[in-house]
Amino acid sequence: MKIDSTRISRILNIYTGQDPQVRSVKSRNGKADEVVLSREAKVFQEALKAASSEPEVRMDKVEEIRARIQSGQYKVDSRSIASKIIDDLLKYDRWQ
Repeated sequence: MKIDSTRISRILNIYTGQDPQVRSVKSRNGKADEVVLSREAKVFQEALKAASSEPEVRMDKVEEIRARIQSGQYKVDSRSIASKIIDDLLKYDRWQ
């Protein structure tokens, strides 16, 4: 599964403002409802926060590749790219 920024932001919107530990709400009859997030949900929430804090574009890599292209040192192995595309498509088809 590929995770893009749209999916991450939708997931973060679900968790925004929620206490990761426990949240209590009093209902009309005076009893408290309680939600407890699992350990996995807490880990997932932390991973989303870490992923969303990283920039979408790594400018250091962009500049490195740009410099290599301009100097003529950047070589593209078309066979390797084609092989990876085919491998990716075969993996995707297995899950359908």
